[in-house]
Amino acid sequence: MTLIKATVLSFLVLGLGNSLVVGQASAQTCPGSTQLTGKNLNDLLTGRWACANLSPTENWNEQHVGGLVLDYKRGPSDPVDPSDTAAHPTGRYNISNNGNAPATVTYNYGGDSYGFKVYPNAGTIIPNPGSYSFCTTGGGLNIAVTISASHC
Repeated sequence: MTLIKATVLSFLVLGLGNSLVVGQASAQTCPGSTQLTGKNLNDLLTGRWACANLSPTENWNEQHVGGLVLDYKRGPSDPVDPSDTAAHPTGRYNISNNGNAPATVTYNYGGDSYGFKVYPNAGTIIPNPGSYSFCTTGGGLNIAVTISASHC
C-alpha cells in the first residue's frame, strides 16, 4: 500500500473530526492564503521528490516525473526493494490546471485518488524546493512535505 493511501486511510479510520496528529500529518486548516497555482505546482514537482516522515514506518520518498510517481524505496540498484520505474510506477499525479489560478494536485494509486491543495510554509520561496503543506481537498489533513531536488 502506498504511503499517501495508507496515511489517508488511517486518518479516515481514526476519525476526521478529531485533532489527530500522525507524525507530520495533522487535522487542521492549511496555513497562509497563498495556494500554489498550476504553473507553480508544475514547476515545483516536476523531477523532484516529495519527502515526509509521517511515522517510523510511513515515509514519502516519491519522485514526480512526467505525470508518474516513482517511489525511491531502497534505491534503483537494490536487489531486494529497488526503486519504482516509469515501466512500473507507484502511481500517477495530475495538476488541475497549467495556469496562474490556484490548483490542486491529485494522486492516483490504482483505483484510489487523493487531492491536495499545496501552500508554502514559512521561509519557502515558491516554487523552489523547501517545506510545503499538502492539505486534502476535502479538508482535515495537513501534511508537512519537503520538496527536494534529490531523494530523501
